[in-house]
Amino acid sequence: MKIKINENVYLQKYEVAYIMHELNSFPVSILKEIFGADKEGIFFMNDSSVDGFWFKCVFKDPESIKWLMDQDWIVDYDEYAEMPISELETLIEHLEAEYSADIEKFNAKDESYHKEHYKEVRDKFDKTGHKISSLGDLTKARKGKINFVFPDEYQGKTTPDLTSISKKKLSFFTRLFGRSAQ
Repeated sequence: MKIKINENVYLQKYEVAYIMHELNSFPVSILKEIFGADKEGIFFMNDSSVDGFWFKCVFKDPESIKWLMDQDWIVDYDEYAEMPISELETLIEHLEAEYSADIEKFNAKDESYHKEHYKEVRDKFDKTGHKISSLGDLTKARKGKINFVFPDEYQGKTTPDLTSISKKKLSFFTRLFGRSAQ
């Protein structure tokens, strides 16, 4: 998922992983902002101390921001954050039905069509599947099954409610997020 705050776009860690591992083309500015020399530290995708749902990576370059905001398969958190859970679930069902219908249409085509259009069709299927998964994660977050960690700049949203969890978990979250839980 993405969140636009002021003039910057924040992505969750797993979105960055998807872009880096699954896409064949994206602006060079994306790479520069992830691995650039101006970073305080290298952003390791396999860093197990950082949850995949943390809006960790900030993009400031106008080219990166435009590209990220144009990618409708990257769920914009603010677009769906207030949508009732029942509507989110209906949207997911609709996207899954559309996805299945598209697969059936593709499978009904002949072999030459498959060879000629495989890459573009697979890209569409991958992105649609990714969007469905992201909306499912948002639904889980809204039901309290997973937690998103938002940038400090994102007013009105918080990290998990640390006042209602055990001291053991509180210590874990404090170490994980690197800040006091008061």
